[in-house]
Amino acid sequence: MSHQGNKRQKHSPSSSGPSDPETAPHENKDSLRAELQNDLQSQVDQLKEKIAQFEGEASWGEAEKLELKQSVGRLENENSQLKSNVASLEEKVKSLENLVSAAERKEKYHEIVKRNEHWEYPLAAPTVAEMMSVGYTEEQSEEIIMKIDYIEDVTTKMRKGEAINWIDVVDAPVEPHFYEGMLPHYEQFANALTEYKHTIDYMQDNTFHFVIGWAFQFDMGGEAQAQVPTQILLWLEKALKHTHFHRLEFRRIQTEGVRYLDFILNCLKENTRLEAFRLVNVTIENSRDIDLLCEVLNNKASLQEMKLVICGTEGGVFREIFNKLRTKNLHNIDLSENHLSNLRPTDISDFLSSNPSLEELDLSNNPFNERDIVNITDALKHNTTLRRLRIWFWDRDLPTTWGRPANLYLLESAIYDSTSLNAASDSNHHCNLWLGTIGESYIDNFNTCHDHTLNRRKKIYTLLSKRNRHRENASFFELDGIGIKHIPKILSLLRLFSEHHSYDEESIQGQDEVKPLSIAYEIMRDWRMPELYNLDIMEED
Repeated sequence: MSHQGNKRQKHSPSSSGPSDPETAPHENKDSLRAELQNDLQSQVDQLKEKIAQFEGEASWGEAEKLELKQSVGRLENENSQLKSNVASLEEKVKSLENLVSAAERKEKYHEIVKRNEHWEYPLAAPTVAEMMSVGYTEEQSEEIIMKIDYIEDVTTKMRKGEAINWIDVVDAPVEPHFYEGMLPHYEQFANALTEYKHTIDYMQDNTFHFVIGWAFQFDMGGEAQAQVPTQILLWLEKALKHTHFHRLEFRRIQTEGVRYLDFILNCLKENTRLEAFRLVNVTIENSRDIDLLCEVLNNKASLQEMKLVICGTEGGVFREIFNKLRTKNLHNIDLSENHLSNLRPTDISDFLSSNPSLEELDLSNNPFNERDIVNITDALKHNTTLRRLRIWFWDRDLPTTWGRPANLYLLESAIYDSTSLNAASDSNHHCNLWLGTIGESYIDNFNTCHDHTLNRRKKIYTLLSKRNRHRENASFFELDGIGIKHIPKILSLLRLFSEHHSYDEESIQGQDEVKPLSIAYEIMRDWRMPELYNLDIMEED
C-alpha cells in the first residue's frame, strides 16, 4: 500500500516537486506573448508620439506656407501697382518730352521767322536783252527769267516760314546749255531749303492743320537737254539730307560729273519721315542699281506710297524688283510703263506675300505676254491683301507687243469664276480689278464691298440668278456635285444672299439677277422632287 501511495503522491499536482515538463512550454509562450505585446504597444505608443509630432510640424508648415503665399500675393500686388505707376510716369514723361520738343520746335521756328522778318532776296534777275546777248532766243530768255522769278518767290517764302505745298525746281528742258547765271539763285534756294527744316519740323506736329498735303515735288523735267551743273546737285543733296520732306519726286535730268541715281539715293537715305516716293523717267539698267534702290526703300518704315514709272528698259532687269522689294507698310505701288514681261511664275505671288501691307498695285502699259497674265491670275486667286489691281493700256491700237494681251480678261476669272458655285465661292473676294484700254474696259463690280463675305454672297447669288434665266440651276447642281441635303441650306440662304442686291435692269449685275422667290420656285419644281418625298432618302440625308 505504501508503494501505491507513493506513486499517487508522485503524480499529485499539489506536489511541491519540479514542474511537469508538458506544462512548461505553455508558460513560456504566454510570457513571450506578453513580452511581445508590451514591446509592440511600446512601439505603437512611440509611433503615435512621432505621428503627433509630425502632424504638429505639418500643421505649422501649412500655416507658414499660407502666410508665405499671402506675403507673395501682397508683393505681387505691390509689384503690379509699381509697374502701373512706372508706366503712368513714363507716359507723363513722354508727354512732357513731347511738349518740350514741340515748344523747342516752335521757339526755333519763330526765331527763324523773326530773324528773316525783313529778309529780301539779294539777287536781281537778268533782262531778256542780257540773255539774248549770250546766245539765247527771246522765248528761251523769257522762260529762264520766269524760272528765276519762281526760285526767288519760293526762296523768299521758305525764309519767311510759309507753308508751301509744291516746290518744283530744275525743270529746264529747252535750253541748249545751262545758263550759268542761275547758279547764285540755286545757291540761295539751297540755303533757304536747309533752313526750311525748322518750318517742317514745327508744322509736322500739327499735321491736321498744316502738314497734310506737304510735298517736295522735285520735278526734274521730261526731255531735258541741258546738263545740270554738279554744284547744284551737291547743294540740293546737302539740303535734302538735312530737311526731310514727306513726299519726294525725282524726274529725269541730264547731269555732269555725278551719277543721278546716286544723288537720289543719298537724298533718300537719311529721310525719316518719307511717306511717298516717285521716280519718273529715270532709267535703271543693272541689278546693282535695283539692289541699292530696294535696300534704301526696304528700310523706310514710314513709306506708304511708291511710284516707279518709265524706269525699266526693254529686255532689262527691272523685273527683279519683284524679288527684291520687301517693305512693311507700303500700301500703294505704281510700276507702270517699265517694260515688264516674261515674268517668272512666282514673281507676282512672291511680291504680294513679301509686301503684306500692299493694297493697290498698278501694272499698266507693260508688254505682258499671255503666260504673264496666267501667272498674275494664279497669284490673284490666292491673295487676300490686295484691294485694287490696275492693268490698263492707253491705246487700243498699239502693236501686239505693246497692246493688251489677248487673254487679259482671264484675270476676271480670279475675281468671279462662274464655272460652278464652288468656283464662285473660292474666287478672290477682296481685290477690285481695273482692266482694258480706252474705249474697251472692265471695272470689277463684284468686289466693291469692304466686307469680303458680302462680295462672296453677291457672286453666288448672281450665278444662281443667271442660271435661273435659263432654268439651268437643277442641271448645274448635278454637275456641281450638290446633294439633296444641301438644298434646304441653299433655299434658306437665298434671302440672305439677295439682301445687298438691287434689281435695276440698267445696272450691270441687275441685268442677270432675279428675285429669290423665282430661284426657290425653280429649285422646288425641277430639282429631283420624287426623291425629296422619299422617306428613306430623307432619313438617310
